Amino acid sequence: MPAYHLPSIEKIAEALGGDVTNGEALVPGPGHTAEDRSLAIKCDSAAPDGFVVHSFAGDDPIVCRDYIREKCGQAPWKPKGNANGHARRSEDEVEAALATAIKRQSADSKSRVVCAYPYSDEGGTLLYEVIRLEPKSFRQRRPDGNGGWIWKLEGVRRVIYRWPEILQYADATIFVCEGEKDADRVASLGHCATTVAGGKWTDECVKALAGRDVLILEGADKAGRKKALAAATALHGTAATIRIVRLPDLTGHPNNKDVSDWLDADPQRAEKLIDICFSLPLWTPDNSEPNAGPQTKKDDREIDAAASEAPPLPFINIVAWHEREVPKREWTVENRIPARTVTLLSGDGGVGKTILALHLSVAIVLGCDWIGTLPEPGPVLAICCEDEEPELHRRLARIVQHCGGSFADLAALHLISLAGESALLATPARNGLLVPTQLLQRISEAACDLKPRLVLLDNSADVYGGNENDRAQVRQFVGLLRSIAMASGAGVLLTSHPSLTGLSSGSGLSGSTAWNASVRSRLYFKRAIIDKDEEPDPDLRVLEVVKANYGPVGETIMLRWDNGLFLPVAGQSTLEKLAREQKVDNLFLMLLNRWTEQGRAVSDKAKANAYAPGAFASEPEAKADNVTKQEMAAAMDRLFRAGRIHNAAYGPPSRGWTKLEQK
Repeated sequence: MPAYHLPSIEKIAEALGGDVTNGEALVPGPGHTAEDRSLAIKCDSAAPDGFVVHSFAGDDPIVCRDYIREKCGQAPWKPKGNANGHARRSEDEVEAALATAIKRQSADSKSRVVCAYPYSDEGGTLLYEVIRLEPKSFRQRRPDGNGGWIWKLEGVRRVIYRWPEILQYADATIFVCEGEKDADRVASLGHCATTVAGGKWTDECVKALAGRDVLILEGADKAGRKKALAAATALHGTAATIRIVRLPDLTGHPNNKDVSDWLDADPQRAEKLIDICFSLPLWTPDNSEPNAGPQTKKDDREIDAAASEAPPLPFINIVAWHEREVPKREWTVENRIPARTVTLLSGDGGVGKTILALHLSVAIVLGCDWIGTLPEPGPVLAICCEDEEPELHRRLARIVQHCGGSFADLAALHLISLAGESALLATPARNGLLVPTQLLQRISEAACDLKPRLVLLDNSADVYGGNENDRAQVRQFVGLLRSIAMASGAGVLLTSHPSLTGLSSGSGLSGSTAWNASVRSRLYFKRAIIDKDEEPDPDLRVLEVVKANYGPVGETIMLRWDNGLFLPVAGQSTLEKLAREQKVDNLFLMLLNRWTEQGRAVSDKAKANAYAPGAFASEPEAKADNVTKQEMAAAMDRLFRAGRIHNAAYGPPSRGWTKLEQK
């Protein structure tokens, strides 16, 4: 017989503000919010107290049992006293206390499944699910093999959440989140994120993160701190590095206690997450925060006292701005390349990025035009990793001539060739952090001495030693370049090659989207491609401003290769116009071939009876697409210049007759 008289499981659930599901009460655990359902209770006549408990949040079972006894009008457990160690109350006392507790609760809503989080093995086979119910509670289930579910996980292999996705990125930094919802939210930002069901770190779960750099996102309540410490303790010695991250501005309030709440509060925080995480020190058992779990001997007041000894936060004195003039935006190239930060110039190999960047470098030094804009004049530091000195000499000769200067005028162009040498500016250490090389330090010192308007790094494949798919490493690298920009006042221009995916999608990126997110401006230099990947003119290029935090986005400049450099195309600004001209050119050639096969000659002379533009504009195909006589005349001129048509003699030589023919 149980030591206590307990009411039905339904009344227990009602008294504790919970629900009954499959014969057990799911209620808030001790110290948790009213929405919590982390404590499960089952009536058991063989148990000393008449019930058994299980905390999905890892709460102490003795504390949980005393918590239930108190809610049901029973005295807490005592090690001494009557024969069974308990002080028993009468049934009337129990019922009276229970009635009082029920009046404080409103648990009349019915539980329903709102989300299922699948846990799969390395091959993607479902092993089990964590189910979220509303009102908020969690259950676990596994397939029974017949299309149904078994609501227990005994004997089931335990794995980390989102394991198949994590295996795809062997070197990526891993975010360990408090729960599945948070892991999904962080993963939606392009990171690798995981958790474990019920906070249970089995040996296999731990080994799955062997050698990884781990960022543990701590919840803002006591349960969240306990879970974070448990994860760090379990992973210590197996993960390469561990950081416990307590995000700023989380309060522990039910609507503001985890990373999902933190991201929801401000969309701009997504870009700050990596920087915040890596600004924190590495975790070890020796420097573990004392209020992060049950092993602590200090209370929250001691932690607050310790925090008060830390350096004060560097608040900006905004009041001092009252009489100051608003600082003007600094530009290297207005609306295209801002000063004191990093701009990415991406483009396919062989498209001409280096020539475009060298042209910009010369224009800054000589104070002349660069593709329709006037850069801020000054020195330039250019590091070229792909071209040897003779090739740079050849490329710059035509550019200098176009700008009306000479090599004698380029003393302020500080040019370095690292072709064939190691040009890495940062490489990853075992802890996942990028370590600056000696070369980066030397370049930084040179930039601070020279105070250039532009620092050119050509290109990212040579200077970046990290994993381009690792958002954390990409952001660290851009941060290192930004520190050079801020210290020297220069705009840093980094060239890069897009991946095949970046080319096909039109994004111009390679690897992680953190490249685009981390820089403040991005230019995409590409070939002039129209419908069906057709390139009507191999000498044409398009420079597009695809990101500009400080200026207008979407500017498109049409450029044409002209004897060693790219120059703006007058009067042509859109690919749509280029596509239209290509279509009219093709129509002109088709009609010319048809008239030639029919033995009907046409002329390029405007006063001729068979003036080609006029004759072709009257054809059904031209009328169907509203092609005018003037468009046909412009097409004829383009085709003459391109050498695709010519005048051929025909008839008696004495007549001097000519007709148009395709070459």
